[in-house]
Amino acid sequence: MSSGAIGILGASGQVGHHVVGWLRRDQVGPLRLGGRRRSPLEALQKPGDDIRPVDLREDLALTEFCRGCRVVVNCAGPSYQVLDRVARVAAAQGAHYLDVSGDGPAHALLQNRMPASPGWVALLSAGMLPGLANLVPAWLSDQPGGALTVYSGGVERLAGAAAADLVLSLRPQAAVTIDNYWYGEAGASWELGRRRSRSLAAQEKVQLDFFPGTVAMLPYLSADAERLATRRKLTTLRWFNVFSGQRLRETLIGLRGRSGTLSEAVRDVERASELDVLGIRPYYAMVFVLEQPPRPTRRAAIVTNSSLALTAATAVAALRALLRGEVPPGLHFADDVLSPQSTLDDVVQLHAGTRIGRHILDLAEVKEGTL
Repeated sequence: MSSGAIGILGASGQVGHHVVGWLRRDQVGPLRLGGRRRSPLEALQKPGDDIRPVDLREDLALTEFCRGCRVVVNCAGPSYQVLDRVARVAAAQGAHYLDVSGDGPAHALLQNRMPASPGWVALLSAGMLPGLANLVPAWLSDQPGGALTVYSGGVERLAGAAAADLVLSLRPQAAVTIDNYWYGEAGASWELGRRRSRSLAAQEKVQLDFFPGTVAMLPYLSADAERLATRRKLTTLRWFNVFSGQRLRETLIGLRGRSGTLSEAVRDVERASELDVLGIRPYYAMVFVLEQPPRPTRRAAIVTNSSLALTAATAVAALRALLRGEVPPGLHFADDVLSPQSTLDDVVQLHAGTRIGRHILDLAEVKEGTL
């Protein structure tokens, strides 16, 4: 792994350009920058960079991009359209693979037809959600089990794949199944080792620590959250998507009972989020509360000025681990193999706009973290 380019697909995008900048700062290279249009790549290009316009749907262009790379980092999406396509081409060209999204369907497809190379490494979901988020419970406690409640959300502009993922999280279970893969269920939670439907209700005008003003909370159990609950042997997992912006909250509530195409709903979400951020400083927060009696309750908070930059920082932290040889060969979700402490340390070091802290909610023993 000491030779060959590091290829970044979606290099000029909202996540990719952060990845490129931090890899340059790490003096990791050479870099090969890929994207659909040449002009944004040329604007990003520095001496020594190789730019390659590439459409992920074009076999020849994608093959040529991956050829000669030691690692291909995919920052393009959305994942439910890309699936395992880029990973397979990268493997065929002898390149390891890291995807900032790459969720369950991609993992299932790759698992059923793994590439022949025994030393190949693929890291999926190496972004903020679920990668970084799913590492936090192990950072809070070295013991499995317990009840975990997560609050995740904020106010920032949503576009493209991020908006589509949010829309999918609000739809009934049948609408969140793509290619026979279950993505998640609104209103569900994990209780006593199994999924429990319609166990949680949406809440309006709630006040939460780390979320300014009043917010709306929409419960949602994703496939990645369910995987976390199984791996950590949690008795209970309750995950709430938190929305601060008034227009986005109203739009999302309206979408929950409305039929229509995914593209129409995505456009509505994009417009609402754009209006909410006017005159507002964007933020995103994730708060984790872990109860493991008789041990004291533990809480962690991650607050960032950009979830996209935080996703990029997580991807670079994962790439650092891969380049150091800390990731074993094979197909992995990032949170299954990365070190929680090293990853969180790298994220804070990379992105000055992210703060991470934890403390014990016990009056007899209060241990403050960095937040």
